Amino acid sequence: AVVSTQSTGKDDQLIHKLLIPQGNLTYEQIAMQDLSTEERKLINDFVYLMEKSKQLFQQLRHLPQHGQFNWQVHFSRTFDCFSKLWKFQQDHRGILDLKYGLQRWQIGEIASKIGQLYYHYYLRTSDTSYLQEALVFYLAMRQRNYYNKYEDDTILLKKLRYYTRFLVVAFMVNKMDLVLELKTEMSVLIEELAETRSAVEVNEWKAIVSEVTNFRGALNHISVTRMDTSTVFLSHRLLPENRVLPELTLSPN
Repeated sequence: AVVSTQSTGKDDQLIHKLLIPQGNLTYEQIAMQDLSTEERKLINDFVYLMEKSKQLFQQLRHLPQHGQFNWQVHFSRTFDCFSKLWKFQQDHRGILDLKYGLQRWQIGEIASKIGQLYYHYYLRTSDTSYLQEALVFYLAMRQRNYYNKYEDDTILLKKLRYYTRFLVVAFMVNKMDLVLELKTEMSVLIEELAETRSAVEVNEWKAIVSEVTNFRGALNHISVTRMDTSTVFLSHRLLPENRVLPELTLSPN
């Protein structure tokens, strides 16, 4: 079923002004294509959901970090919009690929933002199940190589930002083997970036890798002791039995 978009005039004006990145169609171009009525409506609905989700995601940045402000309402609206968007692209991938020109990196961007939503919800609630769900999305993105095909370094930069967020989550769930793998892969990506970007920008990314190395090394020297100086052995709080299945399931494609 096609998602019904009861958009307001203001929403329509917003979308008509926005160009879809990397050569995808604008609303005006969609109208000129040799599409059936159903295909045109499907693409219009997808563009609406994608732009609305971006708008809601950006609004979250302006929410206060502390206090009694009712932030849950805004997060709930954003989660709901991204959930519809994710299911929509899964259900209509064939038409979106052929008629709209949907790129795999764009699917990766949707998944990345969902992972970020889960992570920031964890920061506000301290509910570790949301941290685990962020990990699930980031792991699936890596497995499905959403960012592997790119014609310029713009997508490469998106991939590096994704790796940086992934590393933070991997640290927090104590996946040190994964941290080492991600750090190695990120170093390779930085070498690719050095071919097109300035040394200053490349060194900033290298500094992140260096910080990961230093932080990982520092963890080996941290120990907790009792008053009698005996060592306390701590088990990680994020045990497998505390994990929950994500509400949003990634497509195998």
